[in-house]
Amino acid sequence: MIMGDARFRTVELARIADISQRQLQVWEEKRVVMASREGRVRLYTASQALLVIILAELRRRGLSFQRLRTLAATLRQLLSDYRLHERAPVLGGFILTDGRQVYFADSQNKICELVSNFFRPIVCVNLADCLERIEKQALLH
Repeated sequence: MIMGDARFRTVELARIADISQRQLQVWEEKRVVMASREGRVRLYTASQALLVIILAELRRRGLSFQRLRTLAATLRQLLSDYRLHERAPVLGGFILTDGRQVYFADSQNKICELVSNFFRPIVCVNLADCLERIEKQALLH
């Protein structure tokens, strides 16, 4: 389980998400993601880090920046609603999107139900993989 008080600097989060520091800075400038500040240092909570990792995965899988920007608010709300950054059941969870809609599935039945209702190609992100990256980095703190 991710520690609620874990904070990540830009350089750490960029490494975890496998994106450049500049990319992360652009996402913040465009208000796709937000960080708190301590002086000149930007710090990301575990929840913000999870959002960045999910967005990076979606970007690598072909979603445009414009789509990410559109989906970011929905993803943020989804993470908050399901409290995905602090619940163990998420280990079996997935984020599914067609670039327009975003869903969370925590069972095979839910995944099958969602997939059958999509009419466009879908991108799926395994949250266990995303959380594992954050947890490994949190342990290094």
